[in-house]
Amino acid sequence: MRRRWSDAVTENFSYKVVALFISLILWLTILGRRDFVLSKNVDIELSTAQGTHVVAQTADHIKVKVSGPRAALKKFMESSLSQNINLDISHRGTGVIYVDIPLNKIDVPLGVKILGVRPNQIQAEVLEIKDSGNDKQKGQ
Repeated sequence: MRRRWSDAVTENFSYKVVALFISLILWLTILGRRDFVLSKNVDIELSTAQGTHVVAQTADHIKVKVSGPRAALKKFMESSLSQNINLDISHRGTGVIYVDIPLNKIDVPLGVKILGVRPNQIQAEVLEIKDSGNDKQKGQ
């Protein structure tokens, strides 16, 4: 009662072909799903309190490195053409200020994840605006 090897292969042959077909589809789907990586420059704007302004900052834009499917990255590249990050530093006062770049301020589409931000901190110097005698001239 030994079974032949060829009988084992041909038994339920249609089920085996369907199983092979399904496994090939799954394998190609998972293999073809690669995430792409892109970098994009995003402008930074610092908002100060009234009567103060930024006289110097170490960077006026950051480089955001993102990963995700090609369609989502295309949407990110198109939407971020006009994207600026506005950081409110009005409560920080004057002097040299270190501003961390919050990742939640960077708008990315669903499926895109942020891998890194360079630089992740900006140094800014904020000074008070001084009147240069314009009030005296206005009063005369």
